[in-house]
Amino acid sequence: MNINKYKKKLLKEKEKLDGLIIEMQDNTLFGDTTKHTSEKYSSGELSSYDNHIADIATDVFMQDMQNSLTTHEKGKLYQVNLALDKIENGTYGICDMCKKNIDEDRLDIVPETNVCSNCAKKHDNLPLDNENMDQNFINRGCDFYSQDLKNLTDINKNGLYDD
Repeated sequence: MNINKYKKKLLKEKEKLDGLIIEMQDNTLFGDTTKHTSEKYSSGELSSYDNHIADIATDVFMQDMQNSLTTHEKGKLYQVNLALDKIENGTYGICDMCKKNIDEDRLDIVPETNVCSNCAKKHDNLPLDNENMDQNFINRGCDFYSQDLKNLTDINKNGLYDD
């Protein structure tokens, strides 16, 4: 296996992700919206008094989406950094689960992977090893579509609940 080929790919991806994350964090009027609590800092508005509540909701939704996308890219960067660390300590290309070698074809497509294709198929719901997992401040720890809400929706759809 040509480790230098993968190291070059990973370093190039790292550089790309670093730049993208910086751009995404500074994609508002005053920078990273997770650091601001006031609407004026993230939207540029002097006051929210003249805004319709739906406009405010749209701004909040867009900020939340931006933060989620940024967190996703940070997760990818974290995986790339883990792969680079594995190259340095000599464990790159070895599956974390079964300890077998990862196919070079898989590494060519996803050089930051840490599991072989067999383990990935068996465990398609692997938890992400991501230090920035839940920085979505608006919906943190919230299961919006809880089972109770789903049950109420089913009741209404099936006409079992009449007013």
